[in-house]
Parts: sequence; structure tokens; C-alpha cells
Amino acid sequence: MNDWKLFNDSLCIRPVDEATTAPICNGMQGEPMPYKLVSDGNVMTAIMLGFLLVVIALQNEKNGIKRILKNCLSVSSDRASLFDETYNSTSNILTVLLCIVSSIMGGLLLYHYFSYSEPDFFFKANHPAMISIYVGILLVYLIVKWIVYTFVDWIFFDKEKNKLWIEGVFNIIAAMGLILFPTALYIIFLDSEFHFSGKIILTIIFISKILLFYKCFRYFFRNFHGVLHLILYFCTLEIIPDLFLWKGIELINSILILKI
Repeated sequence: MNDWKLFNDSLCIRPVDEATTAPICNGMQGEPMPYKLVSDGNVMTAIMLGFLLVVIALQNEKNGIKRILKNCLSVSSDRASLFDETYNSTSNILTVLLCIVSSIMGGLLLYHYFSYSEPDFFFKANHPAMISIYVGILLVYLIVKWIVYTFVDWIFFDKEKNKLWIEGVFNIIAAMGLILFPTALYIIFLDSEFHFSGKIILTIIFISKILLFYKCFRYFFRNFHGVLHLILYFCTLEIIPDLFLWKGIELINSILILKI
């Protein structure tokens, strides 16, 4: 009888780890899922905000896209164009909203770039703060660009051509917002390869600079003798600020790394 009791007690014994009281697990360890932008709630929030601004902008002016694209591809020298009935405060709102969309999409694409180029920093940093900082930097950059262009052109050039030039600059930025929005959707939802998406973005930026260069030449430096002044003006107010912008973003990333 005692032997039978000892046998039953031995069946209730369970093997345990010597270091802990938890049962021993012999299962396979799972692999972590790779990061994807489409699964990031911060990215989707920014996309929805950009989409909302595009819808609001297009509701204010039905032919807004046609007007902006036409302005990007043509140079108006007619004085009457400044007082055209089709260009009013509603058109200004459209341009401003699409410039904000351009900043939001630019911030998302910077976020996408650093997720690949600096993965160690990216996975340690605060993601909502990163997107907010990048978008904020681009918005401040556009405001400073508007102030600098207004001041410099007020000193050196004709008032009417200054207005046409600034209108052309920000219409090109607004058009970039319209183009960068579907580009960002393509990169995020189709998980585009980093090198291919980078080439698309660089191509869009390059085309915008060519259009700005052409407008600058037609408005201010039509004579052959003004080519040197054109290069100096364009590099000083368009190319060099972009380089400072990039260095500023890298500096902010360095500050964020020190605070991690």
C-alpha cells in the first residue's frame, strides 16, 4: 500500500528550472517583425492631416490645381495679371495650404530617410517628436524664405516683378506638395525600396529648381550680361539655404542623440 502511494506522488512531480520556479520552456524563439511605415500610427496621422488639407484647399478653388500648374510652367509678364480677378484671397489660401502639405510630406520623407540611413538613432528616438520637428523646420524655412526674398527683391528689383516672382516660387512649392503627397503614399503603402524612392524625391527637387532658375532668369536677368548676377542671386538665396537646412537637420539629430 505504501509503495502504491509513493508511485502516485511521483507522478505529480514537475521539472523546474534550478534558478527559478518557472517551468522550463523548450519552444522556438520568434523573430521580430521588421519596421514598416504603414504600421506606424504617427505616419498615418500625418498622412491623414495632409489629405485633409488637400481636400480643404481644393474645395476653396475648383480650378486651383490647373492654375498652379500653369503658373509653374509659364512666366507671366503682364501687369494685368497682378490684378486678375481669378487670383484673389482664396487663391492665396490654396497656395498656403498646399505649402503646408509640402512641409508635412517633406517631414515624412525625412522621417523615412533616417529610418533607413540611421536605424540605431531612429529606433531610440521619440518618433512623434521627430516628425513634428522635421515638419516644423520646413515650415519655418518657408517663412524665412518668404521674408528674405521679399526684403532682397524690394531693395534690388521692381515691385511688380517681385510679386510675380514670389507668387511663382510658392506656387512651385505648392505644386511640390501636390506631387509629394501621392509620392509619399506610394513609398509608405507599397514599401518602396529606399534607393528607388530617394531617386524619385531628388528628381522632383531637381525639376523644381530648374523651374525656379528659369523664372528667375525671365523676371530679373534677361540680358546676357546678367548671367553672373543670376547665378550669384540664385545660389545665395536658393541653393545655399537648402544646404544650411540639411546641416541644421543633422545638427538637430545630433542633439536628439545626446538626449537619448
